[in-house]
Amino acid sequence: MLKPRYMLPTWFLLSLFSSIAISFDLTPEQVNGVYQLSQPERSAAGQTQQLQIEYGVMNGQTVLVTASCPKCPAAGYRLLETESKELGRPVFFNSSGIYVIAFDNNTFVSVMADGQLGKKIWQKLVYANVYSKQGTPTIDLATAKQFVINESKRLMTGEGIAKTQVTGGNGTYYPAAKHGIGSQQYDEVEVLIYPQQKLVLNGLNCRNCTSDTYEYQAELSNAIGKPVYELGYMGRFLIEQDSGILWWTNANLGKNLWGKNDHFNVLAQDKTFARKLTIDQALQKQIDQTFSEYANKAKAAVDARIKQEDQQRTANNQLPKKGLSDAQLEKDTLIAAQDWAKRYKWQEKLEYTYLTSRDWSNLRHPLTGIQTGRRINGIITMKRNDGLCSYQQAVFEQAYNGSDYQKTVMVGVVPGQNKLDCGKL
Repeated sequence: MLKPRYMLPTWFLLSLFSSIAISFDLTPEQVNGVYQLSQPERSAAGQTQQLQIEYGVMNGQTVLVTASCPKCPAAGYRLLETESKELGRPVFFNSSGIYVIAFDNNTFVSVMADGQLGKKIWQKLVYANVYSKQGTPTIDLATAKQFVINESKRLMTGEGIAKTQVTGGNGTYYPAAKHGIGSQQYDEVEVLIYPQQKLVLNGLNCRNCTSDTYEYQAELSNAIGKPVYELGYMGRFLIEQDSGILWWTNANLGKNLWGKNDHFNVLAQDKTFARKLTIDQALQKQIDQTFSEYANKAKAAVDARIKQEDQQRTANNQLPKKGLSDAQLEKDTLIAAQDWAKRYKWQEKLEYTYLTSRDWSNLRHPLTGIQTGRRINGIITMKRNDGLCSYQQAVFEQAYNGSDYQKTVMVGVVPGQNKLDCGKL
């Protein structure tokens, strides 16, 4: 017959685990033994309300093992060292997604929830049970459920969690959301910062970890006042926002303004800060607004530089040298260019054309070799609506009927106008 269990008052238990948890360690002497379940579970031996639980080290790993009978298959749970240290109580986990969290040295709560511990505040418990060692005080199932939900919240908010020492610079960083490096996603990354040179991310806790290298972008860094690094030319950036905090974004800084389809992630040395960010809507909105300001500053800086380069290029531009001189042909090419401009709805006003080729080049049929026409290159000059002038290279042709050359037509342009001062026309 099972020994009677002692039930602690619910009000006492709630006050106990709502305060800062006191760290405690388990020993095999305290843990090992027969445990009573608050509700029956299925096992190889059928429905059972008892489990044999043992605590110890197996293959160098701290584990908790449960079995419903001596010959029944055992269920193993490995100790989650990081979460246990943060919460101040042993937390175990198995590959089936079940957590076993120590309430005290002789009471454990087994639970499967609607998310990974440390990734969200649990709202729904798919399964929960209480394992209490025979002859020791226990808790009821409702209290146990509230206990594990509170622990999941404490891990996300940092309540009662020891502060992480933030050193900044190189070290281990924790992404608020899993961060992609190469083709893999990571919860932890190693950050190596080479100031004003590059920033390297290495995935951690994996067999074949991948890495990404972000190159320093001086122009964007000067624009926003923070060191900015870019992954290749892919429009993915890392910003050294604060000591021990990196901001990542897929926004094409310097080229586009911040849009609704742009995203960000935060990598922090303080794991609690990274977790808290996922549930802090106000902080997320603040970061989003700051990214919008950064995008404005970056684009303004790049636009100003492009404008300055364009002005310098315009000032340096000169018309290409003239080639063949033929007044009538120049009139004909101007008419041909005007027809082209009308057909393609050019906005510029054409001024004149001239030839840059020294002579015509003949066109021949590819099979017979019979001459079919001739071609010559030239320049179209024009006035623009912005007060500048420009020129564009063009190609003109005349068809040949065996005895005479036909009307001059324009057959193509070299893409891109070359702006210059109108005094140079």
